[in-house]
Amino acid sequence: MALHLRALLAPEYDVHVVSDGRALMAAVDMEMPDIIISDIKMPGLDGLAAALNIRAKHSGVPFIFVSVQDDPTIIKKAFAEGARGYVIKSDAGDELTSAVEAVLGGGRYLSSSARGALRSGTV
Repeated sequence: MALHLRALLAPEYDVHVVSDGRALMAAVDMEMPDIIISDIKMPGLDGLAAALNIRAKHSGVPFIFVSVQDDPTIIKKAFAEGARGYVIKSDAGDELTSAVEAVLGGGRYLSSSARGALRSGTV
């Protein structure tokens, strides 16, 4: 999936791919990115925990989560912990570039399926 997301963004952005949350933290320490796009479920340290660690050191780096997780509780938790965007993986092909543009422009982004999950879910 990471390679697919890189292919979506590579024509316009320089994209680096890592395999897990610890590698994400190390990559951010080595080269400060303009934006971080991360899954929530990753081997070892999950994306939410990695985001908390990264934001403690680099509070200005915006995060977008791309995940299969459409549980309203998880979506709300991601935003409560500092995410600026949330894209359900099935929406990524159509919406990831828009999410990146919105977040880099200082806004927030919630994909159509994530909005639907929040409307239909109870928390």
